[in-house]
Amino acid sequence: KLTAGEVRKVDAEQGKVTIKHEPIANLDMPAMTMVFKAVKPELLKNVQAGDKIEFRAESVAGAFVVADIKLAK
Repeated sequence: KLTAGEVRKVDAEQGKVTIKHEPIANLDMPAMTMVFKAVKPELLKNVQAGDKIEFRAESVAGAFVVADIKLAK
């Protein structure tokens, strides 16, 4: 299931993205703004600050990562 959010900042060099997001059910996380690492840097190629997105976050080795991200329609 994808979570709705808004990109606040993209750090392509570090492979990180700051997202203001709705609650993330699979991680039992409330709505907030936080930094996620992208599992693949190319996931961040087509998004920029201010974009409305849908994304899938996962917990990998104790870190929260973005496994999928796309522009919201």
